[in-house]
Amino acid sequence: MHSLSQRANTIVCFGGIVLVGVLLLNVLSRAFFSDHVDVDIKLNEIHRFNTQRNFEYSFISIDLDANLEPLFNWNTKMLFLYVTAEYRTKQNVLSQVVVWDHILTEKSKANIHEKRLSKYPIIDQGLGLKNNTIKLTFNYNVVPISGILTRHQVGSSEFKFPSIYMKEVY
Repeated sequence: MHSLSQRANTIVCFGGIVLVGVLLLNVLSRAFFSDHVDVDIKLNEIHRFNTQRNFEYSFISIDLDANLEPLFNWNTKMLFLYVTAEYRTKQNVLSQVVVWDHILTEKSKANIHEKRLSKYPIIDQGLGLKNNTIKLTFNYNVVPISGILTRHQVGSSEFKFPSIYMKEVY
């Protein structure tokens, strides 16, 4: 007859194997869920565009319409949402600045229709914003309960900074 410790070891090992199998099925099931959503993003207003010493800065607001409900399934823990402003300068081939971000944990709040979103300024230390074209891009990361974190870019729009500096606009 087997001792109590041998029986406990067998049960724990079998439970571990079953747990690994269920996690593997969870990770593999990710391929059956769509990661595509439609997003409409555009510039609402440039509130401030100015310079100080060796850098330029600007506060902008954006309008965002996105239905992210299809991204939520039984393996989705949360979504990390962010909007980047991308532009090119003489010093840098590509500069990216995050102008807004948000962590979304509930499917009920995944339908976003926001106007005048503004969180972080655009700062360029090489004086490369004036009269430059900026591309706003909506990005999101799907954070699963188990599996690989995935990054996606959808929806973009472009605008051009003015050729003169301006103070606050309300």
